[in-house]
Amino acid sequence: MSIVTPDSARLPQARGLGSQILRDLAGVALLAIASLAAGLVVNRFSLSPLPIVYQAPEQRFDAELTTLVAAAPFKIAPAATVGLEEFRSAVESKSALILDARPSVFFEQGHVPGALNLARDDFAHDYRDLAGVLQVAHDKPIIVYCSGGECHDSRLVANALLSLGFGNVSVFTGGWDAWSAAGLPASTGSGR
Repeated sequence: MSIVTPDSARLPQARGLGSQILRDLAGVALLAIASLAAGLVVNRFSLSPLPIVYQAPEQRFDAELTTLVAAAPFKIAPAATVGLEEFRSAVESKSALILDARPSVFFEQGHVPGALNLARDDFAHDYRDLAGVLQVAHDKPIIVYCSGGECHDSRLVANALLSLGFGNVSVFTGGWDAWSAAGLPASTGSGR
């Protein structure tokens, strides 16, 4: 004869309930994993996917600017380039915003008087620093130069500015080399 206590009668019932809870939790976990995977796939193939890792607006802006300036150099039409005399005239009359696309170390060693440094290698940072000046000069002629010769930094910066909506952007293809070879005045320092 076995004696049944109220606790021993509930034991099999409790085990069944515990295993049911575990099965339900496993089902919820699988459903959550499947939902996450589906969401990631849909986001990946979306026209404007959301970033997986949060970026502050400044970080997103920097990334977009860096992408713009990192694009392959484009061929500028002859109308979008200026020669030494036209460049010199624009510098002397201050009729255009002059931008030096060389790295800041070269800019500080010598640059065209009145030029501002919008370096290709630090474009996002320099663009943010110059945002006020650039917006004021949005419809004014802008001439970008770099070292000259085989240097494409000025073309990359000009392309990025055109992509950002600046419409009157030219490149002085002779660059710093032609300016300094002509014995024209130079400034040193950061110029800011």
